[in-house]
Amino acid sequence: MNAVVRPALFAADFRRLGMRLESMGYPIAHAEASRGTPALFVDRGAGRAAILPAGLAELPGSVLEDTAKALAGLAPSRKLTLLAWGPAPGPSARQRLREAGVELALFEPIDTAVLRFQVNRALTPPSAARRRALRAPIEAPVELRFRLRTRSARVYSMSASGAYILEDEPLRAGRKLTLEVPVGRLHPRTRARVVLANPAADRAHPDLPPGMAVAFEEIDHAYAAVIQRLVEERLAALAV
Repeated sequence: MNAVVRPALFAADFRRLGMRLESMGYPIAHAEASRGTPALFVDRGAGRAAILPAGLAELPGSVLEDTAKALAGLAPSRKLTLLAWGPAPGPSARQRLREAGVELALFEPIDTAVLRFQVNRALTPPSAARRRALRAPIEAPVELRFRLRTRSARVYSMSASGAYILEDEPLRAGRKLTLEVPVGRLHPRTRARVVLANPAADRAHPDLPPGMAVAFEEIDHAYAAVIQRLVEERLAALAV
């Protein structure tokens, strides 16, 4: 089967991906790029992203390159971040994706937390303030302690300076707490402060799951260094 026809095989899978993203609250537009290749646009005003099939990099000819160029050319004055979705291709195909301008990977199997994190990264506007530290989706249990109470939760993302913790009923912004997040063999405790609350009943930030962002205080330098290394390794794995 030649390269002109084969991109149509990705269409059904992309419809399912589009439905999945829409159920997560993202505005999705289906597009048909060069030679009938399906693509998904996610446009959040200040940020814009396009998702294309990772399998294009394994087709002969210039379907991948033509598709990437066509997507970028739809609004050349606006920044566009390209993501590749599907089964992870081999090293040479990944190199080809990078050369075509694809930055982020959505390689299957991908859970909802990582899918959300990657799409949010792609939609970050160029004018966004730079974060204090790199963050990555690192799924881990966490134990919260506040006012002599203890609660177990899960981490959505983490950096050396803070974390986003999944909670339907988060503590209010400004609340102080102590938390313990296992990282490797370390189980240190650190003080933290809630800087953002996003309750399930009234989500002020629909692009994020229900939860709360906390900033670490008095964190041990060795612990911070371990987190930084884990974050860098995770982000490298999520790049094309």
